[in-house]
Amino acid sequence: MTAAAQVTARLTWNASSDTNVTGYNVYYGGASRQYTNSIGVGGVTNAVIGPLAEETVYFFAAKSHDAAGNESPFSNEAALCGFTVVPTVFVQQSVLATNLTGDQLSFSLTSDAPAGADIDATNGVFEWGPGLEYASTTNVVTVLVTDNSNPGLSFAETLLIKVTDYLELGVGSATVQTGQSGSLPLTVTASDTLTNLQMAMAWPADRLGTPTLSLLPPAVGGSVQAQNGGLVVQLQFPPGQTFPEATTVAQLNFQAQAGMSSAFLNLRVNGLAGTKTDASGFSNVGSQGGEVVMVGNNPLLRPQSAPGAGRTLTLFGNPGANYQLQFTTNLIPPVVWQPAANHQQGSVTESVPVDDSQPVIYYRVQQQ
Repeated sequence: MTAAAQVTARLTWNASSDTNVTGYNVYYGGASRQYTNSIGVGGVTNAVIGPLAEETVYFFAAKSHDAAGNESPFSNEAALCGFTVVPTVFVQQSVLATNLTGDQLSFSLTSDAPAGADIDATNGVFEWGPGLEYASTTNVVTVLVTDNSNPGLSFAETLLIKVTDYLELGVGSATVQTGQSGSLPLTVTASDTLTNLQMAMAWPADRLGTPTLSLLPPAVGGSVQAQNGGLVVQLQFPPGQTFPEATTVAQLNFQAQAGMSSAFLNLRVNGLAGTKTDASGFSNVGSQGGEVVMVGNNPLLRPQSAPGAGRTLTLFGNPGANYQLQFTTNLIPPVVWQPAANHQQGSVTESVPVDDSQPVIYYRVQQQ
């Protein structure tokens, strides 16, 4: 998390009942009860202080004064922490209460907190997953820190949470035999209107040839070009188009070159940019690269495990081929491989259950 630029603090306080009071001074600084700045605000009971520095927590207190400048003691203290988050990221922030260390504290949020926001009443850990509906908004969250030992030291801390916009492109996966054609789905998630998108992606042209693009609604235009050892993909959408959830907008088609060895091909996205309807760009972009599993003469294995589901192996091979799964529990030479099972491949990708009783076990597969 980074602090929000141009953070300001909006403060309000109760008017003094002293008839001699003619105005108020606001004091603030980076440490509790240690104020390095002050400002006179006249007879009003509110003030906007700023701009404040980024990535800094500020503490505030007010004093009333009379016509001669004589001041009252400090009011209760308030604090502000400003930061920026991505709408798809879960926020977890510890509320600061350094001046109350050792006291029995309780924490709560005011009723105007954003939907889904929560705070642990005992330790002050604030949690919130903004979601795309809060993209491009600024949210003021007031935390009430109650000192149960010394109520007079209780204060309110303000979290000023700026939620950015968000654009994400996802490249899917495909398994294909050498010499065969395949395609990768391209998905888009966007918090604002998206008109144009461009991405650069690593592309092993010696293995995957003739890339083409098939558009899916709502995409209205697009292109794919080889550039600098990779691919550049461009997509266009009608004005006002939004993508509140992942939407498949295109298929990236290719031909797996014949005669190649089997391989897992990682297709990393190197760059992504998007343009909104108002011609501005997205400030926060993310991408998920894709994968092509190319199956040649030799089979490939990939282990999988899940709590309560045991262990399985995904076997990538040629349909109709006969394979032998072998295992060992020790890779120190000389390694002795023992047969585990014989397997006839029915499709290019198949799941093979394996023994999950051994804490350490290694597998390999060979064609018979």
